[in-house]
Amino acid sequence: MNRLLLFLIPLILAAPFVVRAQSGMVTGKISTSDGRPLEGASIRWRDGGSGALSGADGGFRLQTPQKGTGILVVSFSGFETREIPVKDDAPLSIVLSEATKGMDEVVVVGYGTQRKRDVTGAVASIPKERLQQLPNTNIGQALQGAVPGLQINTNSGGAEDNNLSILIRGRNSISASNSPLIIWDGIPYEGGISEINPNDVESIEVLKDASAAAIYGSRGSNGVILITSKQGRKGRLSITYDGFQGVQTLTNKPELMNGEQFYQFKKTRLNAGNIISPAEQAVYDAGKWVDWYDLATRQGSRTQHSLSLNGGSDRISFYVGATYLDVSGVSVNDRFRRYSLRPSLEVKVTNWLTVSSSTQFSYQNRDGLPVEFFDTRNTGGGANFFNPLTTPFNADGTLRIYAYDDYPPARNPLSNTLVPNSDNGYRAFSANSAKIDFPFLKGLSYKVNTGVEFENTSRKTYWGRNVALGLETGGTALNYQAVQTNTTVENILNFTREFGRHSVNLTGLYSSQSNSFDRDQLEGQGFPNDVLTNYQMSAATLLTPSSVNFRQNLVSQMGRLNYGYDGRYLLTLTARRDGYSAFGNGRKYGLFPSAALAWNIHRESFMQSQTLFSNLKLRGSYGLNGNQAVSSYSSLAKLSSAPYLTGTTVLPGYIPSSLANEKLGWESTRSLSLGLDFGILKNRITGTIDVYSARTQDLLLNRTISSVQGFTRILQNIGKTANKGLEIGLNTQNLTKRAFTWTTSANLTLNRNEIVDLYGDGKDDIVNAWFIGKPINVIYGLQYDGIFRSAEEVANSVQKTAKPGYVRVRNVNGDTLINAADRTIIGYEDPRLLWGLTNTFKYKGLSLMVFFHGVRGATKRNPLEDDNVFTDVRRNTTVKDWWSPTNPNGTHFANDANANPLGVNFFERSDFTRLKDVSLAYELPGKWLDKAKVSAWKVYATGRNLATFTRYGGLDPELTDQQGLPLQKEVIVGMTVTF
Repeated sequence: MNRLLLFLIPLILAAPFVVRAQSGMVTGKISTSDGRPLEGASIRWRDGGSGALSGADGGFRLQTPQKGTGILVVSFSGFETREIPVKDDAPLSIVLSEATKGMDEVVVVGYGTQRKRDVTGAVASIPKERLQQLPNTNIGQALQGAVPGLQINTNSGGAEDNNLSILIRGRNSISASNSPLIIWDGIPYEGGISEINPNDVESIEVLKDASAAAIYGSRGSNGVILITSKQGRKGRLSITYDGFQGVQTLTNKPELMNGEQFYQFKKTRLNAGNIISPAEQAVYDAGKWVDWYDLATRQGSRTQHSLSLNGGSDRISFYVGATYLDVSGVSVNDRFRRYSLRPSLEVKVTNWLTVSSSTQFSYQNRDGLPVEFFDTRNTGGGANFFNPLTTPFNADGTLRIYAYDDYPPARNPLSNTLVPNSDNGYRAFSANSAKIDFPFLKGLSYKVNTGVEFENTSRKTYWGRNVALGLETGGTALNYQAVQTNTTVENILNFTREFGRHSVNLTGLYSSQSNSFDRDQLEGQGFPNDVLTNYQMSAATLLTPSSVNFRQNLVSQMGRLNYGYDGRYLLTLTARRDGYSAFGNGRKYGLFPSAALAWNIHRESFMQSQTLFSNLKLRGSYGLNGNQAVSSYSSLAKLSSAPYLTGTTVLPGYIPSSLANEKLGWESTRSLSLGLDFGILKNRITGTIDVYSARTQDLLLNRTISSVQGFTRILQNIGKTANKGLEIGLNTQNLTKRAFTWTTSANLTLNRNEIVDLYGDGKDDIVNAWFIGKPINVIYGLQYDGIFRSAEEVANSVQKTAKPGYVRVRNVNGDTLINAADRTIIGYEDPRLLWGLTNTFKYKGLSLMVFFHGVRGATKRNPLEDDNVFTDVRRNTTVKDWWSPTNPNGTHFANDANANPLGVNFFERSDFTRLKDVSLAYELPGKWLDKAKVSAWKVYATGRNLATFTRYGGLDPELTDQQGLPLQKEVIVGMTVTF
């Protein structure tokens, strides 16, 4: 089980210190101006040789060059650099002051970098601690709750933990995608985030407003996530190992009825007749009822091993990392394995030519079909609600084909464990560049970026005669093969120059991107035997082939001007023109301009005498972005296959499947954003406040039309939405006492979207539950209004056929009937408020990080309240306080087949506060490291999803899917060693 992985210690910013020392070791301590030890500062010789990082006590040891003298480079993000002469071999005491106004940190902004103080747009950086201190296997885990304006929706639990959706500043579009663009090392990335190894990531930035995202044009309309990989650095070879082992358990197992309770439930059910079968009676009499949930789940595990090599010289730097990840989910037969290799190389060929390459090769293995939890076929199957009065195993211990003798369509929820399944994914993602710094004009450079993304997915599944589907079909085989390629070429011309107090940066871009997808699937049924499984397709009595193919192209030109005067007044102008192949003729191209201004108020002369603000910057931006997130042939009329029979011969046939729309074009969003960055009391308190308002028009909307034309909808540019919000981020240094520090990072997001117009007539679209003046995603239907507790209550209501214990439906319009006119908006799917709170405590080598995350204002369905057991109770449900004549104070509707005749669903507020992460780490002191001959050694323990505080009664308030598995509680221990 031992495999490889990589983990790089954070990249270092350089700064010189002049030193003279005897050949041997230079020792010392690094601290801040107020006496705090500075952990993680980089110390290296400018002319090459060894390097080191300061420990938790600020101490370091560094071997001197052979000549005994040199320039020592020490740096730490957010602090000034210094040069300190060393006259002898005495221990050094180095004090680093905070960088000027705390804004010299460099951030990635797209096609380049900027000092934070020069940024005009809304750009947020993921805290380093979220990447370094937590054992993430998915960058979504690092993103959640980390910055204001970023919403991570977890759709379902599982080993791969890839079923996430990401929103930046809420939702603008109704039908088109609202997902942000992911840029990995400068190249658009189309794959799943579970395939990005977090240990390879150096930094993550989020571009939120129109100006910051406009440089990516249409692709950035929903915001941009910039991922920068770790790169090699100058200095001696550094080798880092990181490994951890964790266990996973269910956080909230539903309280399902056991066999005794289920039997009594069936026995006392009204309006259902005698529904206890002889087979059920036999299981009950024998006392051998089954806990299907227990059979289908287990203790999960997560293991990861990482190894990285890092080094370089004046001309060449390299980084190589390898990772092995193995996750066994809490669902039986749910397993995910990932192997990844990332080589990165940068070569300074000449003083004017630099070439670089950063590539990730990964292999994902998802072999095995997890047990069936949810009853997708609506037959009473699915382990979560399977009848406990059934028999899963034969007398010899093998799985029965049909666990429910009285109802074969339910099959056996555990049968997937007998199904041979191979599921392999191969991915290569490569970002390569060549940069020319023209010697004849200072500040002028040309860079060509090329990116290639390739993925091959292969799946083979065979249902033999030992499971129900195979027995019923004579064996079923499914072969799936898909290939996706994405290529990008970008030509970037850049000019940067300072003229006295004026600074100018000009960027020009021409890029093209091509994406293709080919999928072929073949299903076979009716095989002579099960011996050859998938490798006997030619022997099938019925073959069903299918395929999906598409191509799409995007061509872009962009120009950007960054201008600054005296570091006080900043201007950014951007214009981008995009062309997308899927739109209609004459509508393929769109132009998207933006402008941003910023004022560094703290640099004004009138601010120099005050001591409260160490940083104060006002930002504002306005711009237009486009959205092209629709499928490749959306503007064209399409046909679908419809074979027909002539005698005994099957002939190919086709029928229209969608209408053409040659006028289909860009969805566009105009947005205004205002922001304030501040630092108080020498940056002991720093933060940002942003407000924004966006209006989207020409929505890419699937409009409902009359079926008289043979279609019920068509994709058009029609409708308008509005989206506004408030974002607050705050970082504080609460306590600093010598070796002890306590810091807090908090963020809060308020967001509200609404539909402004749909079809130009001011009318709602009730069929799709779209209402003008209301949020895009609403919950619309009949509303539960409690239960009838007496015949008198029934007599005084409009539900005259009801009985005591039946569901009462809210009479919205106040008439004498309960019908479709009583449907109402019950709640909103998207939350109004998101927040995250991180507290970090450090004492010498010990650090503790505690992260809370919360959501307010969302509503979710609670299917556990439905009692969807069918009339004759073929399916289980959770234990409830059912109303009955002997339990008139029961809170749930009666155990009566007719108690909920209108099928009213149950919805609840899904507000929650979750203790998301607790991480405790200890870095071994320098004297121990010397004995072990290592540079750094950290051991850590992390707990995830440890506690949830909510009134929501479903599986998990965070999940979109409330009928699968809840999120898992996890405890991890690991260590990181650097040689």
